[in-house]
Amino acid sequence: MQAAETEPKRTKSYIDEVYRLLEKKPGVEEILIMNRSGVPIKTSMERQDALQHACLYENLREKCQAFLSKMEPPQLLTMLRVRTRFHEVLLTPDGKITVLVVQNPKDTHLKVEDLNRHSSNF
Repeated sequence: MQAAETEPKRTKSYIDEVYRLLEKKPGVEEILIMNRSGVPIKTSMERQDALQHACLYENLREKCQAFLSKMEPPQLLTMLRVRTRFHEVLLTPDGKITVLVVQNPKDTHLKVEDLNRHSSNF
């Protein structure tokens, strides 16, 4: 018989530590930490922006999870990475909190002028 897995506690000090570590990462522009219900509990965004991001990304997370549960075998979402021309959004849900990070990725092989030129071809 296997020992029951216990979820680690997500205390205020844990959330503060996660926020502090993310804040130090190069390229990180915005941080949003949400509780299990998708309510922002710590953020670097304006309140209205945080609420909007939380709502939109919670819907996206639910849709991705629904898709993954239809796979064989069913999968759990551990990270969602969305890339745009100028930003990258990382969404990492777990049992108690969801961390959303907006960052400015640095491409070593593409410059902004190259991106503009390539995007006009599509």
